[in-house]
Amino acid sequence: MDERDPSTSGGICRLSTTETYHRKELDGLGWELTVCNSLYPAGTPIRRVLEKDASYGHLLYDHLTTFMPLMDMTSILEIGAGYGYLMKDFLERNPGLRPCLMDISPALVGKQREMLAGHDVSYVLQDALEADAATLQHFELVILNENLGDFPTAVNVDRRIFEDLKGSGDLQKRICRLFDAYTLEIPQTLFNLNLGALEMVEKLCSSGVSRIFIGEHSCEAALPPALRTYIPVISDGNPRRIRLKGHDEYTIKFSHLRRVAEYYGYRTVRGPFADYIVPNVTEELKAILATRGLYSDSEEMIYHFIGDLYEYEYLVMMKEGDGG
Repeated sequence: MDERDPSTSGGICRLSTTETYHRKELDGLGWELTVCNSLYPAGTPIRRVLEKDASYGHLLYDHLTTFMPLMDMTSILEIGAGYGYLMKDFLERNPGLRPCLMDISPALVGKQREMLAGHDVSYVLQDALEADAATLQHFELVILNENLGDFPTAVNVDRRIFEDLKGSGDLQKRICRLFDAYTLEIPQTLFNLNLGALEMVEKLCSSGVSRIFIGEHSCEAALPPALRTYIPVISDGNPRRIRLKGHDEYTIKFSHLRRVAEYYGYRTVRGPFADYIVPNVTEELKAILATRGLYSDSEEMIYHFIGDLYEYEYLVMMKEGDGG
């Protein structure tokens, strides 16, 4: 769904949202193969090209323990939990967790209840952008994995909207406030802005949540030199539209999110998914990458997955003095 702001130049600035799709149309994620879902089947050929044969949630849990005392935590919030695979893995690592899952999609909340049946989990059907800050601050860790691209995005923003706010509309005011509050650099050309993602991180950080993890498709990704000849990456710093069934998503400008976190005094760690989902770059894998997975469905799947490990980034935010 798109909402246009007629106050902007020629009406070209619009808000792209996925709310209607997720609330009323989505019935599953079978067509949208996330990194997390790709690793869930134990027998998937993707796992054989990794240094560690494990599911996404196990790999992420182990990675986060290098930054924070996960085994000492009980209260975790996952926003947009998909099928519940990640939290199932977290509970296997730490049965003492008492997680809360918040989602805008009734269909996915149903899937999560099925996946996590028998565990002490609470569920909230709500748009996270509307969540009460006083409630959020009580969680020891908040996770947003592979879903910030679904949050509202301001599309085709013209820099001239910053010149005169007189008579401006709500969308224009929201954009200008963020640029002013966090001294974001204004691009010279039309650009897209992860408006909802910025507002979500702002809400979490201003509430004082101790620790936050975000993982998503980045518009600022970088490949290691050894893989640059194999995998093309679009990394121009402008959130890119990704057309999916029934809705559009946008890649994330992580430097913006990091700026917000550091403004509120969080220390941050940022990197590619490949930091914790480590590929074993053998000659066989190089051959698959060189042919772009031409010779079989499984090799094509591996080719795209390896690219995702570098095109997807994570950001860990930790409040100074949290003891982690």
